[in-house]
Amino acid sequence: MKVVGIVSEYNPFHNGHKYHLDLSKKICSAEYAVAVMSGNFLQRGEPAIFDKWSRAKMAVLGGIDLVIELPVVYSCQTAEIFAFGAIKILNSLGIIDCLCFGSENGDVEKLSEIAVVLMNEPKEIRHKIKDSMARGMTYSKAVGEAYKAAYGDLLSYPNNVLGIEYIKSLICLNSSIKPVTVKRIRNNYNDTAFTGTISSATAIREELRASGLTDPIRSSTPEYSYNIMQQNLDYGKGPVFWEDFSNILLYELRKSNLEYIKTLPEIKEGIEYRLKKAGRSSMDFENIISALKTKRYTRTSLQRTLCHMLLTIKKEDVSYAKLSEAPIYIRVLAFNKKGRELLKEIKKISIYPIIIKAADFMPQSQHLERMFSLDMMATDIYSLAYKNKSCKEAGEDYKTSPLYIEES
Repeated sequence: MKVVGIVSEYNPFHNGHKYHLDLSKKICSAEYAVAVMSGNFLQRGEPAIFDKWSRAKMAVLGGIDLVIELPVVYSCQTAEIFAFGAIKILNSLGIIDCLCFGSENGDVEKLSEIAVVLMNEPKEIRHKIKDSMARGMTYSKAVGEAYKAAYGDLLSYPNNVLGIEYIKSLICLNSSIKPVTVKRIRNNYNDTAFTGTISSATAIREELRASGLTDPIRSSTPEYSYNIMQQNLDYGKGPVFWEDFSNILLYELRKSNLEYIKTLPEIKEGIEYRLKKAGRSSMDFENIISALKTKRYTRTSLQRTLCHMLLTIKKEDVSYAKLSEAPIYIRVLAFNKKGRELLKEIKKISIYPIIIKAADFMPQSQHLERMFSLDMMATDIYSLAYKNKSCKEAGEDYKTSPLYIEES
């Protein structure tokens, strides 16, 4: 049994993801594939365009055998923390042979070399990165600037940086999982233009926002993904965008005091005043971002801050989650017949609880209880964005069992 692990958001699952998955299996000679996937809120501080079960179903129909949710305390964080949470879960399964991720350079040896350097970086470099981030630069850009002389623009690309963070986490956890990378083709993560049958998720989301499900989206996604998106649209369960949370955000900004805002992750000195001012003067989400965005505060970091406020994620939650010894759980979202076989093996090996039904989970520590409650809260808040009022009721996590997909 050889198993490849993949860290994903599948927002939504498109032809590029299918290409990466198929190539990952081939390169790793893997019979099975496991994905750790973000839930309803994502690494760049955005709500997923469709709910986690819909995206997990797309993934299993595309060839993933088992989809496990990345808790929101990890999923809506910087690349470093996002990668650590995902790798920690994959490593905890005890069955993953290799990790395959996409990157702009496609050279795992070079990325591994940089990962080792970053883990033992000189104090002056560490201070330079810290100072850049204090000025509002994202972690990936700060690292890129600090190492530009040695590595050129290699660290300016988000997937390269994320790949390096995966490798760092593997080293930190003393994992036996082997890192492998697939070079991205045709487009970059942030490309908004369609590039044939393989286009970025960003381009697909922007097209969906502007025009709904169009022929370019149909050409860029597998038929099953397109059909699941169409079903969600017909039922009023998405697409979901930040604008759908405008009133809730304005409420949170206006009611929250400065001391509370300071407890949120990524809050830098002075931004709490700007947040309060933006809450008073803004009318919707884009107004809030426009009022806050400067060279010091990037859109991505601001979105994550607003996401933390929306979901009540605090500095202490993230600080504890970053510890190597912090416990986690394995939350199953979807699987097929082969995934069922994997679950049987995981149950024999893993020391962490496996959640099949949320209602049956009994957290054995305060940390796990808090992590779990944040995931439940994330789903309850996400559902408020649905157009179909009958879908806004809380507790969807307790009512929805993992999806078992028979066909692949």
